[in-house]
Amino acid sequence: MSYFPTLRLCPCASGQYGEPRFDARGIYLTTCCDRCLAARMAQFRPEVLTDPNYQTDEPIEEDE
Repeated sequence: MSYFPTLRLCPCASGQYGEPRFDARGIYLTTCCDRCLAARMAQFRPEVLTDPNYQTDEPIEEDE
């Protein structure tokens, strides 16, 4: 087992490596490169990316 993250090419076929992207609460959203970042983040509500107190319909478990 490796303790180093595996680099993977972005699914947009840009040839660049993707990076994990998270919301304002640190919850994983997607993996994408800088080339497709704007298009990928446009799929999410703007407040999810900037406001850690955004409204949600689902309960969010706190880390212990």
